[in-house]
This record gives sequence, C-alpha cells and structure tokens, in this order.
Amino acid sequence: MKKLIIVDISSFIFRAFFAIQRSLHAPDGTPVNAVQGVWSMLYKLLSKYQPTHIFIACDTKGDTFRNELYKEYKANRSEPPEELVPQFPLIFEMIDKMGLPKFSNSKYEADDLIGSACEQWKSYFDQILIASSDKDLMQFVDDKVKMLDTMKDKIYDRQAVYEKMGVWPEQIVDYLAIVGDASDNVPGMKGVGAKGAATLLEKYKTFDACVEHRDEFVGKRLKEAFTDYLDKGLLSKKLITIHTDVVLGHTPEETEYKFHAGAGLEVFFKKLNFKNALNKLSDLRAGEHSAQTVPGLNSLEQILLNEPVTSRMNYKLIETSDELAQLKNDLANVQLVACHTVYDSDDILNRRVELLAINYDEQTSFLIERNSHEQFDSFLHELWADSDKMLVTEHAKRDYCTALGCSKPLNAKMFDVVQAHYILNPDGNHHFDSLCSGYADITLDHTQIESQYFQLIRGVGFYQYHADISTCLLKISKVFSSDIKKNNLEEIFYNMDMQVIPILAEMERQGVLIDVDYLKTIETNFSNELLEIEKDVGEEIKCEINLKSPKQVGQLLFEKLGLPIIKRTKTGPSTDSEVLEELDSLNLNMVPGKILRYREIDKLLNTYVKTLPDLRHPVTHRIHTNFSLHTAATGRLSSLNPNLQNIPIRSESGRMVRKAFIPSGNNYFLSADYSQVELRILAHMSQDQVMLKAFRENIDIHVQTASEVMGISIEEVTKEHRRMAKAVNFGLMYGQSSFGLSKVLKISRTDAKVYIENYFNRFQRVKAFLDELKEFAELHGYSKTIHGRKRFLPEIKSSNRAIKSQAERVAINSPIQGTAADIVKVAMISIDQELSRLKLKSKMLLQVHDELIFEGPEEELSILKEVVKDRMENVVSFSVPLVVDIGIGKNWLELK
Repeated sequence: MKKLIIVDISSFIFRAFFAIQRSLHAPDGTPVNAVQGVWSMLYKLLSKYQPTHIFIACDTKGDTFRNELYKEYKANRSEPPEELVPQFPLIFEMIDKMGLPKFSNSKYEADDLIGSACEQWKSYFDQILIASSDKDLMQFVDDKVKMLDTMKDKIYDRQAVYEKMGVWPEQIVDYLAIVGDASDNVPGMKGVGAKGAATLLEKYKTFDACVEHRDEFVGKRLKEAFTDYLDKGLLSKKLITIHTDVVLGHTPEETEYKFHAGAGLEVFFKKLNFKNALNKLSDLRAGEHSAQTVPGLNSLEQILLNEPVTSRMNYKLIETSDELAQLKNDLANVQLVACHTVYDSDDILNRRVELLAINYDEQTSFLIERNSHEQFDSFLHELWADSDKMLVTEHAKRDYCTALGCSKPLNAKMFDVVQAHYILNPDGNHHFDSLCSGYADITLDHTQIESQYFQLIRGVGFYQYHADISTCLLKISKVFSSDIKKNNLEEIFYNMDMQVIPILAEMERQGVLIDVDYLKTIETNFSNELLEIEKDVGEEIKCEINLKSPKQVGQLLFEKLGLPIIKRTKTGPSTDSEVLEELDSLNLNMVPGKILRYREIDKLLNTYVKTLPDLRHPVTHRIHTNFSLHTAATGRLSSLNPNLQNIPIRSESGRMVRKAFIPSGNNYFLSADYSQVELRILAHMSQDQVMLKAFRENIDIHVQTASEVMGISIEEVTKEHRRMAKAVNFGLMYGQSSFGLSKVLKISRTDAKVYIENYFNRFQRVKAFLDELKEFAELHGYSKTIHGRKRFLPEIKSSNRAIKSQAERVAINSPIQGTAADIVKVAMISIDQELSRLKLKSKMLLQVHDELIFEGPEEELSILKEVVKDRMENVVSFSVPLVVDIGIGKNWLELK
C-alpha cells in the first residue's frame, strides 16, 4: 500500500513553539523549543502512521498572487515571536538531515503545493494524509484523501469534516467565501455567521446558487450580505480557492520515505544537546539491524514494528514476592524515586491504587500490580511513610487524598512535576503529556495502547505506557529541581505550594453539604420567573422568541425594537451583558432589562441550581470540588467541578444559591475574609503615606480615595462617590487606562483622565511604585511577589508595543495579586498546623479568593475564631495591619 503524508510544516512549527513555552536553549544560547517540538511531532507521525512516501510543504518569504488580489491578505498576522525566528533555519536543517523531501514555490503558498499534489498524484497513491490544522485544506478530503490533526490524533474523512464544519468538503470554499477566515484576514460577507452559511449551503448547495436565489432570502441582514458585501464574498472565494495546477517540479517517486538515523542527524542533535533524541537515534539504528521479521511487512514496517520495544525505556513486571522484596531492598538507600500511581476510578473516596510504576535510575521501571501481590498495600504505604524519600509524581494531591482515606501517613517528601512546571512557567501548558515530550523527549501516545503493534503482545502497551510515565517523572524532576534552585524558587515550591497540597486534599475529601430540598424550591421559583419573562417579552413584541439565541435577541433589539447598536462583533451587533446594561440605562424599552434578568436566572439555574444535586457524592451526599494550584497564573487557587468560587455574591439571586450550602448536623460555618488585602499590600509595597495613614487609622480606603480624588471632605463622601473611588482604586492598581475607567464608571474619557491625574497627584508613591514594577520586570524578565513567587515575562522586551503593554500590565498585576494569594496559602498552612496541634474537630472546607470557610461544632467556635483570626492577621509583618472579618452562620449566606 502506497501511503503519502504531506506535512504543512508551518502548522507544525507554530504548534510546537507554543506547546513548549519554556525557553529551551542549545549550549550556545540559541532557543530550540520549537526545534525539539517539531522533531517530536515528526517522530510520532512517522512511527504511528508509517508512510511509504512523505514530503514537507513549505511557505516562502514575500507576497504571493493572493496579495496581488487583496493587499490586506494575511495583513493581520504579526511577525513571528522573536525566540522563534532563529529556529526556522535549524528546523529546516533537521528536516534535511532526516532525509525528508521538502517543496516550496515562491509564487504560491504551501496550501497550493499540497492541493496540487493531492489532485495530480491521487492515482499514484492508495491513501494521502494531509497533516495540518488548516481548515482550507479540508476541501480536498474524499475517499482517498484525509486530513490528519496530529495534536488530536484525529483523521477527518468526509463525514468528520461535515460534523466539524457543518458542510461537506466540496462546499468548504463556498462556506469560507461567505464567513471569511480571520486567521488569513479573508473578509467574507458581513452579516452571515457559520450556522447561517451552513444552512444556506445545505439548501442551495453552492455559493453561486445562493447568489442566484438571493431574492428568496428572508431577513434584512442576509439580503444586505448578498448585495452590499457580495463583492467581498467573490473576492474571498478567489482567496480561499487553492490552486491545483502548480508545477511541482517533482515526481511522486521522489517522495519515497527514506529516513535513516545517520551521522549527520546525530551531530546535529549533539550540537543542540538533545540527549533523548540521541537515545532514540541509537535505538533506531539498533532496530534497523535487528528488526524482527513478520511476514507481509516491508523493511520500513519491520523497523517501526520493532522500534517501540527498543526505543522506549526498559521495564520489569514484578511478579513474585521475592522480586518485590528485592525491589524494596534496592530502594532502601535511594532518596529520589519516581512513584507513578494508577487508580481504578475517579471516585475521591473509594478509588484504589491498582498499579505502581517505580523508577529510580531512568533506565528500568518496575511495575507492581495489586492483583499480583498480597503485600501491595504494605509496600505502597511503607514507601509513602518513608520521610527520607522524595517521591516524584504528577498528581500529589490525589495520592494525599488516598493516603487520608486509608488513614495511613504520607510522610515522604513529594515532588509534583506539574506544580513544579507551574512554578517555573505560570503561563505555560502544564499538561503532563506536554511535559513528557518537552522535557523528557518521550511522547506518551494514549492511542498506541490500542494500536496493532500492542495487540501482538498482550499487555505490553499498557505496561510500557505507564513505565514511560515513571521514566518521564524522574527525568523531568531533575530538570525542574535544578531550575527551581537556579531561579531561587525553592521556598515557594517546597515550603508553600507543596505544603498546601495535603491541606487541599483533606478539604476535597471533606466536601461541603448542600440543602437539596431548598435547591428544588429555588429551581421552581427560577423556572417560573423565566416563563414570566418569556411571556412579558412575547407580549411586548407580539410573537414568540428564543431568548437564549443571540441571533434572535439581536434581531429583536435592533430590527424589531429599533434600539441603537452599541457595538459590533464579526457576526453583527453585539448583545452581550455590557450592551444590554447600556440599553437598559437608556430607558427606551423594558426588554433589555428583562433579557439581562433572564440570562442571570438561566445561568444560575443551569450552572448551579439544577447541577449541584447531581454532583453530590452518592455516599457522603456532599459536594467535593477540586482545588487547583496551577490554573491561575497569578498563584490564586481555583475551584473546579464545580467551581464554587464563581457563585455570584453581588446579586440577590446569587446569594440565594449560597444559602444552599449548609454545615452538617448541629455544626456551624465560620468564615474569615481578608478586608481589602490587595490595597493593603499596595500600601505596604509602595509606602505611600496617604494610604498608610488611612489603613493605620482604620479609615475606609475607598472613602479616603473619594475625598482625595474629588477634593471633598470625608464627611461629604456619598455612596456613589465611594463606588466610583473603589473602581479607581482597583482599576489603577492593575494598570487601567482612562478609556477602561470611563467604560466602568460610564463617564467621559476626559473626566476619567482627570480622576486618574488627581489620584496620582494625591497618591504620588503609588504611581512611582507601579512604574518601578514595570522597570523591574523589564530589567530581570520577571515580576515577583513579596514571598518570591515569579512570573516570567519575556514579552516585556518585545518590540511590538501591544505585546509589551500587555506584559507591563501583568508586571503590575502579578506582584500584588500574587502576594495576596501567597498570604492566603501561608495562612492556610499555619491554621492547619494549629488545628492539628489543638486536635479540634473543626475542618477547613473552602477557599474562595481571600476568604476561608470552616465547619465545626458550636463549642469550638470561640477557639476556632481566635486561631483563625490570629493566624491570618499575623501571617506577615506589614506597615499596615491586615484585618480579617469573621462571620458565623448556619449557611454560606449568613456568613456575610
């Protein structure tokens, strides 16, 4: 079978660059993260899909015929990131040394070469796979040609294209002519969205037929699109159409796959210090000489069949008690051990470890199955209890949860590689698979477990996959531990984040109780209110309408009611909440306010009221949310599945949802909430005397700000003045412009500018301090919290003003917000230690931004309040006092 794979190399390069965001450098300092990423992607592609023929389609510099048609074509694309530019020649050098043919043409784009090869060579090949993420290329998909998305491991045939795009491959050009393509700055026809275009093509089949029948169209926007913007559609069709008559200058025979692990590639990888890539080359060479023979396979397939066994790390399945005893003996004097635990379910209370994958030398992984050993639990718990060991894992919190459930101590020091990567690169991709390919040069391919190769030897795929994980864990931990030390992040990682993880594990296991009967009552009330709103709006416009449809809402507001268009999106007038609020404030019609209320109730109903009862654990009947330490780049904790941090508190309806959270039995909730902690941090860090005085004298900082900015006495400050001052305080603290402030306060930019000038004239050290934060980040390449947490900002050195400005805003935001997050974490650690020392029954349940919520019996409330308030208020020594507000109640709402 002749199988051709055509690689859109630009797609690979940019995906690789952004997937591996940490700057990897060659010994000479050249960035090489994209080079390594492209190597991993190509290696995986060749190993998994085993082509007989391949070629790399390349774009060239300069304009093509499409720029002559439309000078704005791809004009929206910025220059490649600065760290990527020197990697282009290295990538193409690597491709040459791999022996992979690459084609280009200065007059055409890579897409035209790909399309021409598909059409001109179709009869030569049995199958053609286009490895690209470019939806334009879907126009070539047919019975023989398929699209391959390597990131998702998905092959798109005709049906899959239709399911993704809503149109068939032969309609892709017409579809994109109508909707445009933002990635290439192809304009399309204003007023027709993706669903509208798909509906038109389902009915009329082609773009030309749509034009022919445009007089039949219903709707002002659709008619305008095919009259006022028809020329844009015709132009877009020319831009989208891929040429298939390009003279390729090559024959299909020249694309024969001839990759060889030769000396040239070895020298190249040595120059870049790609150690794991060198190991793969060594294994491949061994495979070429000792490939096992399977009847019916060609020589290439023989090598690839043998390759997974030889190129992957060795593993040993521990099958006897003697072997387990020997492994225990071997581990006795080893301090750093990769300990990958495989669980039998996601049930936080009842899951068990079914398999252990142990690696301590990067060479051999030892696999122990529960079903094979009576001593499995004792071996695991002894390993977990060993305080002399550092155990490397990718999910430490899960292991702590399990240890708590077994009432066994987990005294070993834990090194969570995902959390370590977050510490080193808060804005990066922390998915474990990406870490393996980026830092251990091992691709974890989940689908390989089901592939033909692994069916040859039963169980090999499963064991090899988990063995690879343990190998990756050990390799990655050594890289990250070195980087953590080099960047002075040991205190943050070992003494803060890794210390919080077991506390979060206990909070997750504890969960929080909800009042299901109360939620059912709310559900009935909310559902009835939605029906009433639908009825009211229907009576206003004399017809039925789907208020959940932005398209129908847009037609209602701007066509039927004739309300003014506030702002537009690519698909037409916006109907977002900001627009609805402005329309409602105009008092032209009651409908915008009704829709706002409808959306609020509908969101609460579907996000919480109906959903929460189904998320209760079947045994505890409690909600067990997942607290993530590596979601928010500033260091804040996040709550997931469900997100309990996003339940609204400002609206009455949101507060009603909070009332559903209750303590069990006769217990009470106690909340401890930092008062204006970020502004207090700003006062301490900036040492602004006006702010310091206000906090030291316990003057409301927003009232003080209103007095300073508006030139009035404190006694004259009204609630409205305070509201505006609050927006100024938080907005300017995070680099908000006069434009942004004017939108928030609904005032002119001129007035907003005056507010800002007055603010910085009165709080002079604040302005200087914020400038110092930007200067520090530009000088060092990162921002830093008081405790030492860093956020790396290479973009702050960018020559692109927009990119640089965004980095500057982060440089201001992160030290303050990050310090607030660090303070909460340190307080949690301190409180947990004291509650354990006092052996109280009270438990920490939730962390919501600057607030901690506890549950405990009435007789412990006084001591609990004393402990929590003392530990939270004295967690750091500041120039201003930290103040904690305490609330006690029988539900979450009563705490405020």
